[in-house]
Amino acid sequence: MKNNSIFIFIFLILGISSLYVFIVKLPTLIPPKTPQTLKDLAYDRDKRLGYTVYIPENGKLEPYLVLTQNYYGQGNVLLIRKYLVEAAIPHNEAHVNSYYAASIPDRFMNELFIQEFPKVLQYQIAKTTINITDKKSVLSHKKSEKINRKIFTLLEKELGDADFVVSDEEILKYFREDKFNRAIASKKNGAHGLWWLRGGDYHRRLDYASVVMDNGYVDYANVMSPMYLRPSFCLSPDTKIAKEKIKGQELYVLKEFQAQNYPRADLMAEDIGLTGHDLERYYEKYLYYGMEVDIKNPQYGGVLSDSLTAPQGGSVQMRAKTFSDGQFDGWYLKDNLISRDKTLTYQLMQNEKVVAKFSASNGAENEN
Repeated sequence: MKNNSIFIFIFLILGISSLYVFIVKLPTLIPPKTPQTLKDLAYDRDKRLGYTVYIPENGKLEPYLVLTQNYYGQGNVLLIRKYLVEAAIPHNEAHVNSYYAASIPDRFMNELFIQEFPKVLQYQIAKTTINITDKKSVLSHKKSEKINRKIFTLLEKELGDADFVVSDEEILKYFREDKFNRAIASKKNGAHGLWWLRGGDYHRRLDYASVVMDNGYVDYANVMSPMYLRPSFCLSPDTKIAKEKIKGQELYVLKEFQAQNYPRADLMAEDIGLTGHDLERYYEKYLYYGMEVDIKNPQYGGVLSDSLTAPQGGSVQMRAKTFSDGQFDGWYLKDNLISRDKTLTYQLMQNEKVVAKFSASNGAENEN
């Protein structure tokens, strides 16, 4: 009788364990439904679909990751650019308070970068309420405030760093499940880059702001240091999507822009299909070079480029974009003016460094 009881107990334990495993595994056993809208692609809805949508940006399709289907309960889908925006910009042009709402990245994204999208998409991007540290609390971290922005950077807590919490932010599931690796971001040439967040300095330095390092950890940098941007924004969860085959790949795109037949952007390292040392050897073998961009007076404008890397003899294109109170003074190479045109196409025969100079507007009408 005792042996029978033990047998029944073991059988029940095994049965319950099997049932638990089945329930846990069930979602992965059912094939994913064909996605119709952006919310269907969200990582926290069904990550098996790849959680990537290609957005028209400067006339080409750029990959964006669809992170969550309901960002902070505001009813919209959160997207983040897969690749870093080139060129790098400082948080501020002087050693001043790292208050996010007065930063160059905040202004750059909402005044200049947003113009990379078709006008109809600019209007569709939702104004999102985000948390930031109050200007008077950058040192003390005691108070937060809420601001509305169409485009913004993320907070440390959203990436899983709980040392410095502004308010009621939450860790995004996408980062929580692979915290450091997924915070690492790269340029299209595969090189990792440091990117700005919107938090202040945990160590209470007034002129330092939070950044993601090239190892995925959160650290802090002086506001005058040039870092990259990884813009985020929200769209309606009901935004319709469609699958297209472009360059031999099946991609999800926004259905509203499907008829325009935008080409997919050149993704360089991703297209080459190599990483790490293999990619480095490839670049060495085929003589790839890079253009470094230094921005003079970044409070008046910035530079955008699809990529600043090209094989020897190939060209890189840079576009100077001015703020409403700024003007563009020209491109300089080794102190020599080479062009006053806002768009510069430059043939690379070696690694180069160009300076884009901006200044305060002289009062003439300014077009970005």
